[in-house]
Amino acid sequence: MEQNYYNTLGVPFDATQEEIRCAYFEAAKRYHPDANTSESSNEQFIEIQEAYDVLVNSYRRKQFDDTLPDVDKVKPSVKMNILYSEPPYPLLKEEQLLYVLLELYGEKPSNETILPRIHICLIVDTSNSMRGSRLDMVRANVQHLIQKLNPNDHISIVSFSDRAEVILEPTLVKEYYQIESSLTKFSAGGATEIFHGLKMGCDLINSVQQKDVLRQLILITDGHTYGDESACLMLAEEARNSGIEINALGIGDEWNDAFLDKLAAISGGNAVYVRGSESLYQFIDEKVRALNFICARQVNCFFELGEGVELSYAFRIYPEITPMVPNSPLPLGHLECGKKTSVILEFKVKPGEVDSPLLNIAKGKIFMDIPSISIRISRLDFNIHCKWRINEQTYRPPQEILQAMSKLTLYRLQEKAKIDVAKGNIKKATQRLENLASHLIAQGNKEFAESVLLEAAHIKNKQHYSKEGDKKIKYGTRSLLMLPDPKKGQDDYLP
Repeated sequence: MEQNYYNTLGVPFDATQEEIRCAYFEAAKRYHPDANTSESSNEQFIEIQEAYDVLVNSYRRKQFDDTLPDVDKVKPSVKMNILYSEPPYPLLKEEQLLYVLLELYGEKPSNETILPRIHICLIVDTSNSMRGSRLDMVRANVQHLIQKLNPNDHISIVSFSDRAEVILEPTLVKEYYQIESSLTKFSAGGATEIFHGLKMGCDLINSVQQKDVLRQLILITDGHTYGDESACLMLAEEARNSGIEINALGIGDEWNDAFLDKLAAISGGNAVYVRGSESLYQFIDEKVRALNFICARQVNCFFELGEGVELSYAFRIYPEITPMVPNSPLPLGHLECGKKTSVILEFKVKPGEVDSPLLNIAKGKIFMDIPSISIRISRLDFNIHCKWRINEQTYRPPQEILQAMSKLTLYRLQEKAKIDVAKGNIKKATQRLENLASHLIAQGNKEFAESVLLEAAHIKNKQHYSKEGDKKIKYGTRSLLMLPDPKKGQDDYLP
């Protein structure tokens, strides 16, 4: 099969010359024989050089384009919708907040397509605190995972404490007995140092040189890591650039939720609170189901902000609920067939001189990998802007924005309460939690409200959260953000 130069460089069919150059230099750094000693690196570097030489030359590029069928030149059926909290933006003299709901929708394919295979690498904490029932729970759910995956998917396992060890090399799921026997190799002991496990897991996934594989790293831990957090976050960025998504599962009450949230968000993944075997079982079911219906993967939003504009907050509210690091690029994860990805963005707009009829908030491009088409990388351009208004007329935000914001407000109440406790402002923290409970009662969620009030009383008496309280409230309010699944298809998502 002849080389597809666009796929070799990882650029869309309508890539600009600057995008082609940037992609070439990034790929060349990764596969140059001086930097990469793998057996295939020299061959890959030669392919990259050939692709660049063709695409950077307008005449040779046109010759190559003429050999492609027309179907390869059509953009995929991924649609985008942008909703504003204030469609005509009020012209005021103080800093203001503008909320934007960004929605992507992946249409169901019109015919059956062969979706990429999956490689899941489990990074399992085997420190002292995981001894006994927790490791038993992990073993049982690895067996459940095997039953959910397809026979030609890969699974690999790394255990870590204060050192890391490969428990299972990348193995086809159909080699069931080999995988099952590896589960007897878990041995608890030592402290928790996450970086060694993460690094070994990334190396294992990268060692499988198959194309078109969805690469997932699932970290399972019940404790804090110490001294290697920055190295872990840098590794998560490298993983994202290599197409690896990291999901983090925290067992019990001792793990560092703020760190794992950030670690997972960098690669477009999610952090999950595991309260028992049932929630771990549910995570595996939902994750494998979603991976089997991916229409676009490695969806990344690159953007530039307008003058006087700051992106102060970003939160993915569907399909997986997670706070995001408000920087470019925003990794949006994978896009499921027939489903949407929804992100709520909070912009701070500083007052300034008005020299245009439009307020320019942000503009950019969303890149994604479409496994069902020949030229894999596709791009959507977007421009977030709205008109100024100078009259006193008020506007009601769209229902979708109101729904998302009402739930996000509850989540942010508990966020601020946690910050208040850390600063020693106990009175303010308990007031926020009592306010949160009032909202929950108004919504009919009385049981959760009672838990929040009990935690507020605990904070008032003990000056700190209970071991379980902060995670129970944090992930409980996060679950409230889950939007209902549509039942009628695309029209339920986008106008």
